[in-house]
Amino acid sequence: MSGEVTQETIDKYVALDNKIRLLENKNIRKTYDSVKKRYDAIVLSVQTLKKKYEECKKQTAKEKADVDQLDIKSFLNQEAFDKSMSKEKAEYLEALNREELIKKQLDTIQPQLGEMEKELNREKGGIEELEKMCQEQEDLLSKIFDGAYGSELENKLESDLDLVREKRQRIGNAKYKWTNGRILLEHACNQLAFANKRWADIKNTSLNMQEKYGIATEARNNLIAAIQNLQSCQKYLDNIDFPYCKPNEVQTLEKATNNIYVDMQSPDRHKHAGECYNVTHRRAAALLQWFDNVINTVIEKDIMESTKEEAEASKKLRAERIKLLKEKVEAQGMGGQVQIDDSAKNERSLELAMCDGEEEDIEIQAVIFKADGEDDNSLHPAQDVPPAPTPVPLSELAPPPNNEALFGNIEQLKKQHEKEISDFQKAQEMNKARLQQGLEAKLAARRNRRTKNTPE
Repeated sequence: MSGEVTQETIDKYVALDNKIRLLENKNIRKTYDSVKKRYDAIVLSVQTLKKKYEECKKQTAKEKADVDQLDIKSFLNQEAFDKSMSKEKAEYLEALNREELIKKQLDTIQPQLGEMEKELNREKGGIEELEKMCQEQEDLLSKIFDGAYGSELENKLESDLDLVREKRQRIGNAKYKWTNGRILLEHACNQLAFANKRWADIKNTSLNMQEKYGIATEARNNLIAAIQNLQSCQKYLDNIDFPYCKPNEVQTLEKATNNIYVDMQSPDRHKHAGECYNVTHRRAAALLQWFDNVINTVIEKDIMESTKEEAEASKKLRAERIKLLKEKVEAQGMGGQVQIDDSAKNERSLELAMCDGEEEDIEIQAVIFKADGEDDNSLHPAQDVPPAPTPVPLSELAPPPNNEALFGNIEQLKKQHEKEISDFQKAQEMNKARLQQGLEAKLAARRNRRTKNTPE
């Protein structure tokens, strides 16, 4: 026998429904998945960097030994010795710089693990809270409707909501990743601008070698931070093929940074390295412009549409369940004793709260790599840094990625949704046939779709 509907039952259902809708709106499941994926990537990066660091230390020690063991007696004259010594010192300096670069990357990236573990625990707590409330609501509805759906329409509306909610959450997750990636990219652009400025300053003939080394170190530190931010940006969107600053381009910049102390000593090498830094800066600026175009013209538009779709689907399901609850109350002869608040005012208050939650959802959680001495206001470049490169005309800017790359296979979701509806309807027809034959059969079709893992 189905459960009796009391005022307490109604209040509990409404409270749970409100809380679930607000938590679902925060997209905590997909946020957790994104954070976990980045955490796993950073763990792998730390392991790789540790291995590289040990290899670099061995190489540096070897190059240092080559310098120390060079003996003038092995050469015909001083000129030959000086030429060989200069070569060995350059190789040692390059190896030492590479070792310092890897160590700096390791020291920067390792502390992120602790912060991301805290973030994962926060998101996991939210997921556990949501799943607990979903199960409570499911148990409550199952008790009220005796294990079945209250109506075929309720099943269809719940399935419709699952589809549009999954779609909106995927788009929301895309916005989360692109927004955080953009912040990393903006920092990289400013760091590249500063590095280019300091690299140009080295040409000042009045500087002594020690001063040049200091300026080169400033440029190097900003280049290292820019490289790390570009690589981290790519990891946020590892399924997207960037049209500018592709991984091989960043690797070229990394090699040039390794040679910075050698390149500073030769006008030709200084010019060649400067061209590499400048080209990377211009392409990073174009990539930032491309990010803005994708976010503003595609993602923002789609998230507005999908949020409206979800709100409408949620409203329809809520209305159907409230109608079914009222019918249960009337059937019990308690119409005047149980009150159900289904007013438009209450629904509007919930929608406003959900909008507020949507704004909070896109908080910046990217871990920014900064150069030594870079302040917290580094998104605003120093006054003496040249302006950003001229924007690429929109007609020449690379096209946005397709929807599948941005949001996953939405069409597959729709097909899955249609199959579920079809399967349910077939099961209902079979159930009716059995009942007509006098068999006692019941379709216990309640399912908690919210906890299903849907492949992207």
